Amino acid sequence: MDKLLEIQMSGWTATPRLPFILSGNAICMHTPSYSLILGIIGCCLGRVVLASELQIGFRYSYQTIARDMETRQRLENNNGKIKKHNKGSDAYIREFHTFPKLTIWLNRLDWKEYFENPCGTPSLGRSQDILKIESVTIVDVKGIEKGKVGGTMLPFIPNLQIAGQLVQIAESFIENDEVGMGRTPVASKVFLSVPHDNDSEVIYNNLFMKIHSEPTDSVCFYLHDFENE
Repeated sequence: MDKLLEIQMSGWTATPRLPFILSGNAICMHTPSYSLILGIIGCCLGRVVLASELQIGFRYSYQTIARDMETRQRLENNNGKIKKHNKGSDAYIREFHTFPKLTIWLNRLDWKEYFENPCGTPSLGRSQDILKIESVTIVDVKGIEKGKVGGTMLPFIPNLQIAGQLVQIAESFIENDEVGMGRTPVASKVFLSVPHDNDSEVIYNNLFMKIHSEPTDSVCFYLHDFENE
């Protein structure tokens, strides 16, 4: 039996945007990406968190998908630096999730105090998609070979038999030193974003079960190891 740090969060809205959709509506993924989860953790710690520092498991759910019209500012790359586009702003339709819930599991028990007293205000997507930290606890877990998972992202393998959304995205990013130079993507991989309402039984590496006093309340999740995937 092992121990992990469990952080439970909730909010009013969330926008885990599907990347590379540059025209038409902004569409949400079924789940956040691992780079977005790293950003949430870094916000609470008050610094950039590298993928090599931890292992992450998460489960994400929401009530409904809604749409709204927003204004966005166009940007362009000018000799390696980002500046405002000369065409100015435009309006577009953006998807968002309502009443999201996010549970994160980390193998960093020593970070517990940062989530109890976070340095920043975590958000899931846009700055207005604020998350409330509901609880921070250390939980007992055990490794399992097979279990039902949902509301998470699994690195895609050919024999993976579970419904979801295939996306090729950067596993994480490295912040560049110079302001305005953006970020450098690390390890672009194909992931399967599994909806929260599609719990399916899978055989997969790094599956864990959270131990409850009642076996029927046990929760299964995948713990992502950035270095070994």
